[in-house]
Amino acid sequence: MKIKYNYLILLIFFYSNIAYALITESNHLTKILDYINPTQKTLVIFDIDNTIVHPPTELGSDEWFYYKVNQKKAEGFDELTSIYYILPMLFYVQFNIPLEPTEENIPELIQFLIDNNIAVMALSTRSLPIVECTLEQLHNIDISFSMPHIPTNDLVLPMHHPCFYKNGILFSGNNDKGQALNCFFDMMNYHPENVIFIDDKMKYLLSVEQTLEQHTIPFTGIRYSGCDERVKNFDPAKSEEQWHALKQQKSKNYINPF
Repeated sequence: MKIKYNYLILLIFFYSNIAYALITESNHLTKILDYINPTQKTLVIFDIDNTIVHPPTELGSDEWFYYKVNQKKAEGFDELTSIYYILPMLFYVQFNIPLEPTEENIPELIQFLIDNNIAVMALSTRSLPIVECTLEQLHNIDISFSMPHIPTNDLVLPMHHPCFYKNGILFSGNNDKGQALNCFFDMMNYHPENVIFIDDKMKYLLSVEQTLEQHTIPFTGIRYSGCDERVKNFDPAKSEEQWHALKQQKSKNYINPF
């Protein structure tokens, strides 16, 4: 009987030291509150596009960008070349349109987490040329992040593609999100006791899950489905109309300095 008891104790010890991982789905971001343990040093990570924000138009949305990339791929370009071809158009749009929260209460939700001493950051595939633009877009709708254990606001990460951290946002660009987060943790010597990551794309949840397994950090991934209908109903023709309307508007407002 004593042997069985000791064996049970060993099993409990073994399983309690395995990093816990869960991936679930929700169309409401308040779902994260179900997984926050106030006794742990928790880090909540938000994706940006189609998770906490989207543009008020078809133009400039995640689905618009991938539609344009797929157009170039259909012309025979490889994926990376297609992305680089469309990026200048995306940057132009981002500098000229606002963002709005995917849910009305998102700014309050993020502020609630910060007020309760929970570290909050964003992890986005947005890239270096629109860092300042992104910060301004989010500031205009009262969204900000807080990483009190990180000593710097500006950090360039040694990744294959440009990767930059500023004001609580890790801009991974064309790097793998999990690898970018891994590099960030290592450079900052940062070790949260629990991570909750919310993203609308499953591939990024799986990437981050793999990274946190290496760090033996318990992980909860939430596949955000709140924008699924919006993505499904994307209207390419309408986006083209909005693109031409934006170009015409900017042309009319142009002032020749010479």
